[in-house]
Formats: sequence, structure tokens, C-alpha cells
Amino acid sequence: MSNFIDGVFDKTFHGLQKNLQLTYRRNEALTSNIANAETPGYRAVDLNFAQELEKSFNAKNNVLQKDLPEHMDIGRDSGNAHLAQDFSGVTKDDGNNVDLDVQMGKLSRNGWDYMQSAAMIRKKLQIIRDAIRLAER
Repeated sequence: MSNFIDGVFDKTFHGLQKNLQLTYRRNEALTSNIANAETPGYRAVDLNFAQELEKSFNAKNNVLQKDLPEHMDIGRDSGNAHLAQDFSGVTKDDGNNVDLDVQMGKLSRNGWDYMQSAAMIRKKLQIIRDAIRLAER
């Protein structure tokens, strides 16, 4: 039974699941940036999405790894990812570098990415349901 489950939920499914986790985490970072747009000294953060997704595929047991001392040790099941400074905005006199237009654009794109991954997971599960129904006939 385990081989069947592993076959059904292949690397594509796990990749889509990781994509949902990372886009959710990136959404938190972007909304935090937007909320702190007027906070003096606040520095925008973002997630290097491609790097985090690649790490999750290359890591043993699909766990994100701490590979630099300045990275947080996120542990086995935390679902967190490493955030890095986002230098896309110009630093204002008060030390804040959040550009609302840039952050809103990133947030919009990130939401679209999340919806697309969720739609692909729904479609994959629908195919599995259809296959089970056909096998029952």
C-alpha cells in the first residue's frame, strides 16, 4: 500500500505542497512589509523562493537545512523559510526601505502563484478520484 501512496503522491504533488507552504510564508513577509511601510528603520524582507524550493527538493527527507550561520534553524516540520533583506525599495531618510507599489505588486503575484498551485493540487486529486471510481466499476 505504501508504494501505491508514494506513486500517487509523487514529487510533483510534494513540490506543489512545498510551493503552497513557501508562497504562504512569502505572503506573511510581504504583508509585514506593507504593514510596516511607515515604521522608521524597518527594512523590507522577502523570501528567495526559487532557492528555498530547490533546497527543499535537494534536502534529505525533504527538510529545509540550515547551511549558513546567519540562517535560522527552522527544524524539521516548521514550514518556515529563510527571509532575507529586500533591497528593491529606496531607503528613505528614516531608514525604511519599503516601497508600497513594489510590495503590492509582489503580493499580487504571490497570491496568483498560490491560487495556481492550489488549482493544480485540486486537479491532481480529481484525477486520482476519477481513477479510483473507474477501478471500482
